[in-house]
Amino acid sequence: MADNDRPRPPAALEPSLRESLVELAKRDPEALPAVAAYAEDLAAWVEAERNGSDSSDGDSDDDSDNGGYPPGVPERATVTVTEIAGTKYRYYQWREDDEIRSETVELSADDAIRSVD
Repeated sequence: MADNDRPRPPAALEPSLRESLVELAKRDPEALPAVAAYAEDLAAWVEAERNGSDSSDGDSDDDSDNGGYPPGVPERATVTVTEIAGTKYRYYQWREDDEIRSETVELSADDAIRSVD
């Protein structure tokens, strides 16, 4: 890819964030997918906080002893809600030793409605 084709940070971002993104582009390219996943997770979390969403309301069918996470998923897992072909899913991702683990759970109709509110 030619240098003039290289993506540039959005002009609407504050200067310090733009500088951080420029520095990020100089790092190991293998780190970029992890940074992108973190950014998506962070955006979902911020949106949930802004909307007053609380995943520990106790109404989910997936509730277990660890605050609503499915069995086998640790509480430290990052949770992202995504929609694919009109169906909403809750995507859990966490690290175990040197491996990244994940689990995807389809949201029930009630959970999907709550995630929109």
